Amino acid sequence: MEGRGNIYQSLIFAAQEHLEESGRLPSDLAELAPRTAASEEEIRSMFSSIEELHEGLIYHAVTLLNDALREGVIQANTADPIEQMHSIAHSYLAWAEANPTLFRLLVDRLCGPIKPGSALHRYTSSMRDLYHRKLSEAQRLGILSPDTDIDISTMMLHCLVKGGNMMFLTRSTDPWFDGDSRSTRELAERIFAEFMGNLIRANAPASAPATSEKA
Repeated sequence: MEGRGNIYQSLIFAAQEHLEESGRLPSDLAELAPRTAASEEEIRSMFSSIEELHEGLIYHAVTLLNDALREGVIQANTADPIEQMHSIAHSYLAWAEANPTLFRLLVDRLCGPIKPGSALHRYTSSMRDLYHRKLSEAQRLGILSPDTDIDISTMMLHCLVKGGNMMFLTRSTDPWFDGDSRSTRELAERIFAEFMGNLIRANAPASAPATSEKA
């Protein structure tokens, strides 16, 4: 007999399959029944509401994305916070390109009200804290000057990431990108690199040039 954990996982995969094929989230738990071996009774024992199913799918997406970001950090130089930030951005964009349906789900939810305590709230708060911590570390290491406003720099990064997110969702209808043959991922990586380079140059200590800038 299939365990409850396996049933839960199969239902999450079924919800993802439904989203990928139909372009929308299930509007009723019964919609999952034809996609799994679980009965409608078993489905309702796993999820008390359709909202709980949606939250489960978002948690699934966030978990996959976090795993990709963690792998990116591991591959970067632990002594260089700027390199780590570039690695995180690279992993984020690679995941977005490889998982367009789940990425769109996350971005759509990030553009609306975020419920406190939800998986998405924990994810976006952790990303804010991560970037703030890496920029603060760069400041302590002398890559950024002591008077760099880390709070503002973190908010600027947040705005940049939100803009990059929308590139993936709206590029096909956005005339600003007409005539550019580069992939959305390539463009976003280049924009992030330019932003980080400008941030470091603008906030370099007067006594020494920054050494962690990446092209």
